[in-house]
Amino acid sequence: MFNRRFAKLVKLVLITVSIVGGLYYLSGFIDGDTSAALGNRLSQEYMDSFWKTYDSSKSSYGSSLLGGSGEKGETDFRSPEAKLKIKDFYKTVFEHILDYSPAGKTAREFDDSCFDSGDISTRPDSYKNWKKLSYHQLSHCMKISPSEINHLRGNHKSYVDKINELVLPKGSYKGEGIVTVGGGKFTLMALTMIKALRTLGTTLPVEVFIPPDEGESTFCESVLPQYNAKCIYISDILPDDMIQKFTFKGYQFKSLAMITSSFENLLLLDADNIPVKKIDHIFESQIFRSAGLILWPDFWRRTTMPAYYEIANLPYNQNKRVRNAFDDITPPEVYTKPDGDLSEVPFHDMEGTLPDPSTESGQLLISKAKHLPTLLLSLYYNVNGPNWYYPIFSQRTAGEGDKETFISAASFYSLSYYQVKTSVGVDGYFRHDGSGYRGVGMLQHDFIQDSKQYMEAFQYSNTKYIIQRTEKGSISYDPSYDPNKFFDKFFSRKKPDGGDESKADVMFVHCNLPKFDPYVSWDTNDLVYQTKHFRSFNNKKVIAQFDIELENFKFFNETLCPYENGKGKFKYLDNKLSEERWPQMCDYISKRLQYLKESHNEALGLEKATEA
Repeated sequence: MFNRRFAKLVKLVLITVSIVGGLYYLSGFIDGDTSAALGNRLSQEYMDSFWKTYDSSKSSYGSSLLGGSGEKGETDFRSPEAKLKIKDFYKTVFEHILDYSPAGKTAREFDDSCFDSGDISTRPDSYKNWKKLSYHQLSHCMKISPSEINHLRGNHKSYVDKINELVLPKGSYKGEGIVTVGGGKFTLMALTMIKALRTLGTTLPVEVFIPPDEGESTFCESVLPQYNAKCIYISDILPDDMIQKFTFKGYQFKSLAMITSSFENLLLLDADNIPVKKIDHIFESQIFRSAGLILWPDFWRRTTMPAYYEIANLPYNQNKRVRNAFDDITPPEVYTKPDGDLSEVPFHDMEGTLPDPSTESGQLLISKAKHLPTLLLSLYYNVNGPNWYYPIFSQRTAGEGDKETFISAASFYSLSYYQVKTSVGVDGYFRHDGSGYRGVGMLQHDFIQDSKQYMEAFQYSNTKYIIQRTEKGSISYDPSYDPNKFFDKFFSRKKPDGGDESKADVMFVHCNLPKFDPYVSWDTNDLVYQTKHFRSFNNKKVIAQFDIELENFKFFNETLCPYENGKGKFKYLDNKLSEERWPQMCDYISKRLQYLKESHNEALGLEKATEA
């Protein structure tokens, strides 16, 4: 989703294009074919003009922090002198984090009525609960005192003031690639994800961040180099004496991985998040080059406390509605009642607030040249996340963690970003015991295709309402308006079976539960019912792109079995399995692989395969 500055620029250019298109439409002097051709030409002229204009608009924060990045092919990249300079830079950053981290932690006390009916989504079945997202409701959910707000605000301002004085040494980052976090079971998952990348033809280099005290020497020295990948460590950018002053854990490792990575442009992927199409081209896309930060949506609407805006000193306007959930294109007059009562309108529909829906951070695309301030402020939010910022951003709703730290930091600096509009999908299966549906993976979509659909929707809407304003003198309130109908018009389509699917391809499958962990799958005998294996992923469109279960179990069989082949590669499995138990896991892998081979065609809706 575009931030405020980005959206205003889009609207300015699109209104111009729409006026021209609308005038032609009204004139009646051109036929349908000519009109379509003209629309295509105007769209292309608009796109060229927009990206050229936007590329020249850069935040002063980015230029003040970034002293200059290494050019591709620079032979002395991260020379000994450069390594010392980047360590000095981040030592100073972490000193400021120590100095200006708020004391104590929130008591996590919540009003009894706070989201008592569960998490609130963007879908129609949640419309009745949207009033629970109003300013009043969000302000009376988690309890926070005026003195706590003042304490947080003072430390936030001091940290921001200090990092704005810093300049990153030239040559600190270079090139582009993929970054993930390993350690423990996530090391095995990381390699599974990397294998999927290579199977699909993606050649981008990969860096795997290994948390402190998670030594993975065999994996890092012998296994990863076969895949154009390497391990990185916090000690690459931070002196040992500073590392010892922090206890990092959980979501914080993702922020650390991004600043530790040598890449200037990077895709951050959770280790259990698997791309299902080739993605070598992602850094060359117009939308990434212009925005510098690409985010993906979660299922849920935003629940950030209004107190956050006081803490960060961010202005907002409770009397001006600028969107309806994820629809920031349709004019507010269409869906805002004429009586002007906004008391039950969701707070994050208002001007100056973070946009809906909330963010799912299993994947994130970022340019350090444009978004180093975002990384440094989100680092601060994550270090202080468990004590303060995670509950402030999410108020005990689903997925509390690092997910809102990146969009909040970018918004603080008024830096551009694009959050994908296509709703997150889900894949899974109905349990054989009749206990309901089990979601096993989140489906996130191609941001390049999605951004083109967004532009088409924007142009269509502006033309439509300019014509309405021209003919009627104003834009009318429409009581039949439904944001999901608007969404479906531009971002989804009907399948042959009558269901809906997204127009954009699935790009990532975030395998939340069960994770692709062969030890746990075997130990729990998961995905087996009455001695028979069954598939957990069933989306035919995704299976046609990449049969994630089949390919992953091929990899497990090749890499881990037999015992002599798998031992010593992964500390996690060496610690879990004895030499006697390892063959039992391999037997599970072998049987599941055979089943997945035999069921592949059937999973695609074709005739059942007659041979493996």
